[in-house]
Amino acid sequence: MATKRTYAENLELAKARGSAAKKAAPKAPAAKQLMLPFWPDEVRRVPNLVLRNALFGATKDREFYGPMRLVASLEGHTVKVTERMNQYDLDNLEMLLHLQREQPLGSRVAFTAYGFLKAMGRGTGGKDHKDLHEDLTRLARATVEIRWTDERKSYTGSLVSGFARDEDTGMFVVTFNEDMMRLYNAGSTQIDWAQRQALGKSNLAKWLQVFYASHDAPYPMKVETLRALSGSTGTQKEFTRQLKTALGRLVEVGLLSSWDIEKSLVIVQKLKKLETRG
Repeated sequence: MATKRTYAENLELAKARGSAAKKAAPKAPAAKQLMLPFWPDEVRRVPNLVLRNALFGATKDREFYGPMRLVASLEGHTVKVTERMNQYDLDNLEMLLHLQREQPLGSRVAFTAYGFLKAMGRGTGGKDHKDLHEDLTRLARATVEIRWTDERKSYTGSLVSGFARDEDTGMFVVTFNEDMMRLYNAGSTQIDWAQRQALGKSNLAKWLQVFYASHDAPYPMKVETLRALSGSTGTQKEFTRQLKTALGRLVEVGLLSSWDIEKSLVIVQKLKKLETRG
């Protein structure tokens, strides 16, 4: 006849079985943390799919479209966006990505408005702080849809997935979606930051800088094509005049060694090469 276990014996047996089950259960693999490709302080690194189109245009104007609107882009990808943005907005995105590169995607990137503005070479007064808040809100608000048709891939969402101001510390906090890595995996370009700052407030020169930087060997392109890709809102005559000035500035800052316009074809020669992938 089997001996009946006491309550205490049953309790100890249950504990032993639970402990054995824990030891036998396989451990869940640690979640892989996605990191942007690291780059040095003197450059910024940006996905090519935001540089080869009118997503960040060569214009001072901004406009909220509401429904997504198709913007001009090079063959091989299409871009839709809910809001017109410019090179000032791209500067902000470049700096935010520069801060993000030191920690996993999805983690909070915290900074002071003062430190951000100083790093950008801007003023640090009350209006500058207010403008920065509005600018970062715009980046978080604008929804984009980028499709690279040759690979049948896409990215839909905000380029900055979250933005807030911590009222306790006064710090600004942004987050990037892990899907940002999809844009980088499709190809990216290092942008000479000192060179970009030297271009000042010239939206067209800045747009041309990142556009040509994203090509190892830029091919001749029609003036009207560059006008469309840059998102310019001026007339063809106005754009041609601005284009000549902007190309001259790119020679001065050391991106181009020469440029020419022959029968409406813009021909450029790059002087300085930074790493371009894709």
